[in-house]
Amino acid sequence: MKKYFIFCLVVVASLLQSRVAAATHYVLLNSGNLRVFPDSCLQQWESQDDKLVFTALDGSQYCYPMADVVFCGEESPRELPVITSFKINNKYNYQVITDATATIDGDVITVQVLGIGKRLTPSFSIGGGAEGLVPEAWVNGVKQVSKESRLRFDGDVTYLVGYSGDKILAPRVNNTFGMEQFGRSYIVKVLFLTDQATAVPRIDINTVNGEPISSKEYYLDAEIIIDGAGIFPSMTDSVKVKGRGNSTWSSNPDAKNPYRLKFASKRKPLGLKNAKSWVLLANKSRGSMMTNPIGMLIAYLLDLPFPNHMIPVDLYVNGVCKGSYTFTEKVGFSNNSIDLEHEEVAALIEMERNFDEAITQMYPSPGYYLPIMVQEPEFGVDESFVTLDIVKQRFNAFESAVKNGGDLAPHVDVESLARYMLMNEYILNREILWPKSTYFYHTDMLSDTGRFVFGPAWDMDYGFGFGTGGNYFAVSTSEDFYQTSINSSGKRFFTDIHNRTDVGRQVYKAFKAFMGEKLDELCEFCQDYYEYAAPSFEHNAEVWSDETFNYSYQAYTEAPQWLRSRAQKLLLQLAALYCVAGDVNGNCEVDMDDLTLLINYLLTNDSTGMDLLAADVSGDGHVTMDDLTDLINYLLTGSASLD
Repeated sequence: MKKYFIFCLVVVASLLQSRVAAATHYVLLNSGNLRVFPDSCLQQWESQDDKLVFTALDGSQYCYPMADVVFCGEESPRELPVITSFKINNKYNYQVITDATATIDGDVITVQVLGIGKRLTPSFSIGGGAEGLVPEAWVNGVKQVSKESRLRFDGDVTYLVGYSGDKILAPRVNNTFGMEQFGRSYIVKVLFLTDQATAVPRIDINTVNGEPISSKEYYLDAEIIIDGAGIFPSMTDSVKVKGRGNSTWSSNPDAKNPYRLKFASKRKPLGLKNAKSWVLLANKSRGSMMTNPIGMLIAYLLDLPFPNHMIPVDLYVNGVCKGSYTFTEKVGFSNNSIDLEHEEVAALIEMERNFDEAITQMYPSPGYYLPIMVQEPEFGVDESFVTLDIVKQRFNAFESAVKNGGDLAPHVDVESLARYMLMNEYILNREILWPKSTYFYHTDMLSDTGRFVFGPAWDMDYGFGFGTGGNYFAVSTSEDFYQTSINSSGKRFFTDIHNRTDVGRQVYKAFKAFMGEKLDELCEFCQDYYEYAAPSFEHNAEVWSDETFNYSYQAYTEAPQWLRSRAQKLLLQLAALYCVAGDVNGNCEVDMDDLTLLINYLLTNDSTGMDLLAADVSGDGHVTMDDLTDLINYLLTGSASLD
């Protein structure tokens, strides 16, 4: 230490005598932190009474006692870390089709991404630098965590890598200067392949002898040709095809019908995960081209299990253009949909008022008369230990707990149930109230540790107000989801769950986490999806004489405005019902963590991670010391005053 101190004094004296200006001055402190002062930001620097004083161009000064200085010189006493790898993995990016590894050339990182939507969660590694120090990364002053932090990459993004606590004098607005995080800068350039596309993929399905697809009951043999339009992988293969759907299906083969595809063995069409069965959604209703993609992104952002990919395609059947479709996975047990480790003890169930399965696969529940259809396993065909009687036993116990106000936790993953109900309430998708297209699965029917999990989400083109007004994104955003003329088993079942405080608080918690960056991503996605799919929408309008519908207005104005307004109003409704005074961090409990957050807020005015409504313990509309007093009293005495 003494040696470094003497060295610093020599350096200072020498520079002051010669008046030679160094390009950059580095000061290493006893704390281990580095301070960096570029000459371009300084009026002067000098030694005053055993201290170093740096004067910025705006007159602000930074003083360091010599006793606190370990090193002072013109060269950095330690190396900066470097980014050694940068990837965009589809494991952490729902909308990305294939993994992408970046090239790193000096301080420029470039990566090509196949996917729709400009927000990404990168996976990156940082190496090199000083031994014993932990390197970190920041973007615009915000710490970035590999495989967690999510950013929008519609333009160049600057990453800074260095060590927390190291600072550099830098210019700010209005000719002022201040200390900023010091580190090595990298420019990340993401090239979205969809931005280069002039068309969406084209799928041709040619049945044997040109036979029309007029049934949902049997498959036709066909050839499938997928042209990825230079963006997605292309392929040609044999496939089986049949009709699918309920209200969207027509026996008229010339109609814009949805289809189900089945390959003889697992395939990866459009680069998606291997599977045999796939679906082509027809987007039949006017204005519905983006509803399922938007809805599926909401499912992903709300952490619902196994959201489907949604890829717009132009479909041709036996040489006839059928218009714009959405290519997606078929919901089921497979590695590209519901991927469970032990499917032989699991069951996939759908509530669907249009009973269309064999009698051995379905039954009406005794409590609410819900239409329970077991989609998987197929009894007598699949290798499984599950029987219809076991399904009845498990679901009837869950239903009984709902109907009688019992504990749901032994039967269902309450968080997944809350998020599933929230998604449908948010987009006003009243399909679940009939119920129709309502999927959930049980992880282990043979064990009491197994639970029902609600999801995956499916069939959302009856949402966004369409079921009420006949137009998407037009119904009032204040509408009460459960106040409807629908009088059915699904409404009674889900309303009873909705009225439970334990579920309601989970709904409120999930929606608070959604507000902010996730809502921003959703609204941005409306535009991102449209910009890629627009040529297909225009082509569809030509085929089906729907030129008057303005998808551009829907994507840029109508949908984002409705989604934001609906979110804000629903959050207020939920807060009025489920906000718990004193639950400052919103985890549905009042404990010491809430007290810590409230103290920090009162000291620093930093509301990060806080529910300010819950922090207003007294309910007077302000967060003050009185609220802190009330919260401390509650934690010490268990007083019920917080209620």
